[in-house]
Amino acid sequence: MKKKPNILVDGFNLGLRKGSGIKTYGMTLLDAYKALGFEVGVLLDNNFVSGKDQLIDEVSLFDQDEVRPVPMLNYQWFRNLKTLSYLFRQRKAHSVIPHVTEPDPENYLSRVGGDKYQYIENIGDVFNNATRLFAFTKKVTKIKPKIKPDILHLTTPWPIKISGVKTVVTIHDLIPLKVPFTTLDMKVHFYELFKWAAESADLILSVSEHTKKDIMEIYGVPEEKIKVTYQSFKGGEVKVNKEDSELYLKSRKLVPEKYILFVGNIEPKKNIKQLIRAFAYIKKGYKLAIVGHKAWMSESQLFGLQKYLKKKEYVMLDYVTEEELAMLYSNAFCMVFPSLYEGFGLPVLEAMQNNCPVICSDRSSLPEVGGDAALYVDPYKFSDIRMQLDKLITNPALRLQMIEKGKARVKFFSPENYAKRIKEAYEGLV
Repeated sequence: MKKKPNILVDGFNLGLRKGSGIKTYGMTLLDAYKALGFEVGVLLDNNFVSGKDQLIDEVSLFDQDEVRPVPMLNYQWFRNLKTLSYLFRQRKAHSVIPHVTEPDPENYLSRVGGDKYQYIENIGDVFNNATRLFAFTKKVTKIKPKIKPDILHLTTPWPIKISGVKTVVTIHDLIPLKVPFTTLDMKVHFYELFKWAAESADLILSVSEHTKKDIMEIYGVPEEKIKVTYQSFKGGEVKVNKEDSELYLKSRKLVPEKYILFVGNIEPKKNIKQLIRAFAYIKKGYKLAIVGHKAWMSESQLFGLQKYLKKKEYVMLDYVTEEELAMLYSNAFCMVFPSLYEGFGLPVLEAMQNNCPVICSDRSSLPEVGGDAALYVDPYKFSDIRMQLDKLITNPALRLQMIEKGKARVKFFSPENYAKRIKEAYEGLV
């Protein structure tokens, strides 16, 4: 790569208040850009940025949603009409360089402005409008940023392009097409959007060899167009001390190494119902700690809590902070991740990073991530999960061995190695 490129990366998930897998991906991507010395802009969709005053625009970007006025023309028909108007015009951006507002500890983009990215390009409601336009017409929204980048990197397929600029699209998985019964996506729309992304992108980044294989199989994309960069974990920004961990666990009625951890949204793909069933048959004295937001069809996934377990045998934690999650990982007996299908499987990596042994599914990308450091199960058989839990509980030496193997496995996915893979993938684009 002859020069340091200017990258514009979409910020839809980066702007979410609560975490998501794609948000974490975006955060580690910004870490890699910083390590590589790239100039970075973030594309946002704030409706209150007018372009008339830099200071007010920055304030509007990082204001609280609760104090924003409701737009007067907040009608679906008006939004649809506005969306269709972009068939005939480019969406122009307003550029904002953050330098006035103080960091908001609850807002990632506010915290890292000027450090992990240098400027913001804002186009009101651009992501939703682009998605609606594509759904109605199969047309792509063309945008015109103030600062023209060398590369537009979409961390998930958005029907957006910049004339004369190379487009990189990350495809994390094709789960709605591979295991359709686990998602609420409109499958036809998903297929068409990802087909456009796969065909039109100058480069596709995949987070696993398994996802790469899926992309090639379903969309017929040539192998050389797809680069597997995997995913990394966030750097050592979160520091947890023993005293804080003890207080936190006590407040959640958990005892170190006496609880089995599950991390993930409560929805069919994550398959927690089989873990709950398996947990009912293991040695008493352990709790099941469930960290995850109740998503679609969560009731059917959690049905077994009342059927198989007593109230004192489990704890529901919903959303937790990064610090709390690190405390939970580092003090758990093990983490069980019986997912039916993953594009990558970040909780497996996060657990190993925090010296937490892992039992996970033997499907899709998970063996790529876990390597020889995890125990594997058939996610459709609760008896497999039970046997591996029993094996770990009755063999303390095996547990210690898995922790050591996990430490070695994590090095492959380190931020330094990830930055190298990103740099190599971008070679030739600029």
